[in-house]
Amino acid sequence: MNRLNILFFITLNVCFSPVLTFAQDKSDTLTEELKTSVFNDFKHFKIGFYVDAYLNMELNHNRDTTKIVPLFSNCTMTDQIRLNVAAFEMYYDAEKVRGKMQLQYGDAPNLLAAQDKQWIKNIRQASIGFRISKNSWTDIGFMFTPVGSESAWPVFNQISTASVCAYFEPGAILGITFSYKFSDKVNAGFMAGSPYSLAYEQSSHVNGVFFINYMPLKNLTISYNNMFGNQALRIGEIDNNLLYNDILISYTPNENVSLVGQFDFAFQTNSGMAPDTNKIASMCSGWLQCRYSFLKHFSITGRYEYFYDPDGFLSGKYTYKGKTTGLSDTGLGISIEYKPVKIAYIRMEYKFLHANNGNNVYYSNTCDYLNLIIFTTGVRFY
Repeated sequence: MNRLNILFFITLNVCFSPVLTFAQDKSDTLTEELKTSVFNDFKHFKIGFYVDAYLNMELNHNRDTTKIVPLFSNCTMTDQIRLNVAAFEMYYDAEKVRGKMQLQYGDAPNLLAAQDKQWIKNIRQASIGFRISKNSWTDIGFMFTPVGSESAWPVFNQISTASVCAYFEPGAILGITFSYKFSDKVNAGFMAGSPYSLAYEQSSHVNGVFFINYMPLKNLTISYNNMFGNQALRIGEIDNNLLYNDILISYTPNENVSLVGQFDFAFQTNSGMAPDTNKIASMCSGWLQCRYSFLKHFSITGRYEYFYDPDGFLSGKYTYKGKTTGLSDTGLGISIEYKPVKIAYIRMEYKFLHANNGNNVYYSNTCDYLNLIIFTTGVRFY
């Protein structure tokens, strides 16, 4: 009996082992296909997180102040440790489709967030794009305009706090973008939609944006961007047609030095100072910035800025000794940065701003200048 059992067992192995082996191989193949499919679906995604905290210290403690610094795009609260931004980011980038979602919390998103616009403050960007041809894309959603290079997120700035110029630049629009790459040196595009810049207030009119970037050298970029359209609310009886222009030049002569310059100029109809409020108002602003890197993890950055809006159509009107003018402001910023690792930074910044024409802009409208020391530290990875 034992010999018969052994013979029967050997026969079963010979007859069915190919089937079992085949079944096992096929099972392994399906598992690998499933893994490959899942991997291919997720390899186009990038998920990131960003956190930035700050301490903004006044150097004029005897001044009356609300502890909120005017005309700041971030680091707005003084003499306390605060959270600038805590953000979640998700990107999708495939051959024919791309998408972007940025959600944010903290002091910077709360800037100018009126009650009827609360939904905007936590959504920084949300868009989806489709490739039209090899060199062209169209994107739809809530997107930043390309006007200006500074951000409310300090991580994108060489000096954490942005200029006064950036505070009044066009922000995001809810609409559509078409972009085209003409060559490795030239790309351009057009945007159309409703502006949702909180500094401008929400407008139900459709605005347009044009942008072009030219890179004659690998280390030199010249950009022109604009925004145009009616900034008045739909219920307004008078149109306020705006043309906002932005020229940006970025030059990196070597790996340790970078130079950036920006010049903005704008015009708006029916926005003049009284008594002739029907005239065209104008403004100009700009800044020059130089960054020098040393000792591998350290860098120092300096910036000079100015802002001139004599009719106050962007900055509002200020009255001093019986004279009413718009904002005229100059400033200086110096920042030292330490990057212990690539994804993190620690910065110390000195900032001085002076409002000309006796405009008491700062310290609860009691002073025409501002002195601050600002510490920021952040981590961003994706």
